[in-house]
Amino acid sequence: MRSSLLPTLALAATLTFPAFAADDAAKKPNDIKVVCATTSKDGSRAVQGTDLVIEAGDKVTDAVAVDGNVIIRKGARVDDAVAIRGRVIVEAGARVTGDAVSMGGEVRIQNGARVDGSAIALGGKLTVDKDGVIGGDRVSLSFEIGGKDLLRGFIEEALEEETGCHIIDEDDEDKGEDKDV
Repeated sequence: MRSSLLPTLALAATLTFPAFAADDAAKKPNDIKVVCATTSKDGSRAVQGTDLVIEAGDKVTDAVAVDGNVIIRKGARVDDAVAIRGRVIVEAGARVTGDAVSMGGEVRIQNGARVDGSAIALGGKLTVDKDGVIGGDRVSLSFEIGGKDLLRGFIEEALEEETGCHIIDEDDEDKGEDKDV
């Protein structure tokens, strides 16, 4: 089985992911609505500020949601699923061939769902229904004091400053220019 550096790599990639496109769905403090989403040539999808739903028949390399959930529907297949400040929900009949990871949220494996790799919930809980299958490790790490999860708080603080989207215009990409939204 492969070594899993996925949580660390997902965090680093998400914070530095430059190819987000803006939409009108999530609220920022100044009442500007912004949602970021991208699909890469290798079949990866990433969103910020909304849920990423992988529908039946879809095959996705990496599914990443920041401030949203990754929801994998029946008949969908994902190599790795990562939610930062959100949940990874693998519905009945869905399959994750690699790892399902949530940082600051829950990983939920429903009856009839399958995760071939590890299921990891950092700062949240791992919920596996009776007939849910996990081929690798099951990790749920949280630390609560007075009803507050300290690990989740740490993750939220670490990510608090990065709330905007970065848009790279393909024409400006060679010049190294990007624009914050």
